[in-house]
Amino acid sequence: MSSPASKIAPRFLEVIEKAGGHVYEVGGSVRDRLLGIPKKDLDLLVTHLAIKDLTTLLRPLGEIFLVGKSFGVIKFHPKEGGEIDIALPRKEVSTGEGHRDFDVHFDPLLPVEIDLSRRDFTVNAMAQELSTGRMIDPFGGQTDLRDKKLRMVSQQAFLEDPLRMLRGIQFAARFHLEIEPDTFASMKEHAEKIKTVSSERITEEIKKLLSAEQPSQGFILMEKAGLLGYVFPELQATVGVEQGNKFRNDDVFMHTMRVLDASRKDNAIPNAGDMELMLAALYHDVGKPKTKRFDPEKNRLTFYGHQILSKRMVRKRIQALKMTTLGIDSDRVEKLVEEHMFQAKSFFSDRAIRRFINKIGPDLILKLVDLRLADNRGGRYPEGIRGVLRLREKIEHEINNKSPFSVKDLAIRGTDLMSIGLREGPQMGLMLKELVEVVLDEPEKNTPEILLEIARTKLSTPQDIP
Repeated sequence: MSSPASKIAPRFLEVIEKAGGHVYEVGGSVRDRLLGIPKKDLDLLVTHLAIKDLTTLLRPLGEIFLVGKSFGVIKFHPKEGGEIDIALPRKEVSTGEGHRDFDVHFDPLLPVEIDLSRRDFTVNAMAQELSTGRMIDPFGGQTDLRDKKLRMVSQQAFLEDPLRMLRGIQFAARFHLEIEPDTFASMKEHAEKIKTVSSERITEEIKKLLSAEQPSQGFILMEKAGLLGYVFPELQATVGVEQGNKFRNDDVFMHTMRVLDASRKDNAIPNAGDMELMLAALYHDVGKPKTKRFDPEKNRLTFYGHQILSKRMVRKRIQALKMTTLGIDSDRVEKLVEEHMFQAKSFFSDRAIRRFINKIGPDLILKLVDLRLADNRGGRYPEGIRGVLRLREKIEHEINNKSPFSVKDLAIRGTDLMSIGLREGPQMGLMLKELVEVVLDEPEKNTPEILLEIARTKLSTPQDIP
């Protein structure tokens, strides 16, 4: 375990300690270091110095920014590079729901143990004094980390901030921790209070959950804890919905979990881990509960049109959770969900492949193929992906050959068409679309000379252009 002091310029510690301050590494920084997880930035706690004195000492050493309620946190950018979050010891008393209202009391002389007692889980309630290396672990965080347990610091943990329930879920999934029984019981008891937390804060925790190697573990815990129905109600509705043709007779929910994990990490999926792909995987089948029917002629369950309903549902959830703040493009996710049922036959002709790319768009088509691969991984035959892989190769070949797929790929522009007498407006747009149809079938015709000749011929045939 490397020393946290080695990441800090000696001058930083020297100045603070000479002024009577004590510096501690705290919280997630300690946890990640004990787990051997590299962490670029540090979370520090400084005692025995008032905020005014601390800022005066730090200004010559780099840039400082005062943040947090009542300016109790300093973001410090040392001249040597990096970023350090520095806090003063504090007490917090909740005065409202949803972590919106707190009485915050900063006290430089407050014992470190008191500051740690306000934290969420024991594995996050540890500190190490930088000058001596002394560990301060009043709640047994080191033991819980070694035993792979996630335990709340106090019985009030989730009442004080209901978001901690989702934090616990994503910690458990990311760090392979088992939630201690009393802690999990408290989550179940207070699950409904997650409704009081802002969408932006919820989305930040979901983003972290999706970074786990198997995010399904977190979603399964959310379902068991009673949280899923409040955060992803459409996904909750898939629990127990039979399909009859999936791996191990998975219901829609468990099938979705397998697809989600494949979209997060699968060697056959180049875009695995992409947020848009993972969100599409999470919502690709949420329309099934409302479209489930039994077809007596085929003697099987059907879910006709579920992809259309799923598209509407994912749009609604992206808006409700304000997931565009993560850089997610709602239109792209919706299209992935709507088109995930495409035919993946490997004998598609080159012409059909170009038209497929034209329909989806060259910037999204490979991600759609990855969604199909993930869907197959979560199906009855997880290894049955050869056809889709061959299709991917053909699509990549067309893209790498710079085949024309849309108006912007044509060898001519509107100004070229104007030179042969075509006016701007609907007539121009229709002509460009017709030329795209030509080059999709015969890409070798995508030259200025050939396209202008085709356009002249069409112009001489009035019925072609209204």
